[in-house]
Amino acid sequence: METSLSIDDPVKSFVRNNPQCAKVFEELNIDFCCGGDASLLTACEEENLEPREVYQRLVELQSAPSASDQDVSGLTPTELTEHLESTHHVYLKQALPRLTMLMDKVHQAHSSRHPELTRLQTVVESLRADLEPHLLKEEQILFPLIRQLEAESPGSRLEPAQGPIRVMRSEHDGAGELLKEMRTLTNSYAVPEDGCQSFQLLYDGLKELEEDTHLHIHKENNMLFPHH
Repeated sequence: METSLSIDDPVKSFVRNNPQCAKVFEELNIDFCCGGDASLLTACEEENLEPREVYQRLVELQSAPSASDQDVSGLTPTELTEHLESTHHVYLKQALPRLTMLMDKVHQAHSSRHPELTRLQTVVESLRADLEPHLLKEEQILFPLIRQLEAESPGSRLEPAQGPIRVMRSEHDGAGELLKEMRTLTNSYAVPEDGCQSFQLLYDGLKELEEDTHLHIHKENNMLFPHH
């Protein structure tokens, strides 16, 4: 991460510079994808966090880049669409069916003692119902359009893709709201005392889903189509 960033810079700039920052924001419950325009200072104050301490943690991360977090900042729009499909899209297509099944299992076993699981089940089903068609629209309509536009005139603004981009952004906001509710309902993925192995697996899986989807949305909103 460039140390030229200050606590007055937007949250999303930190993640754009170093994807590792996303993990710190996840942990502190700072929204970097849909609310990523807020400055680090504002975001910390809203969560009653000490901005300088958070900033220091982010700066220290730059000395320890992780191999698994591919730096996508230098990719062309076409390369970025391919990266999104081969990582986040592949992940969601495997995770969503698995988590829905696991959710059903945990709901059946524990909802009598944990009524919040009934709403959580609805939220997980809504996320799946929103995200699966969303991925298809990106793969079949938006991404091919972006690749075609770039092939025709490299470096151009993606004007003709404005309509689909607006739709995708609004769907991202919808998914962002569902993820927030998921975090609240699970008490930030804290498994109850009487929770079994499946409960633990489910909450670990939902936490991973939240982290991956936040990063996925960030790469699209703030990197693939930031100028729209």
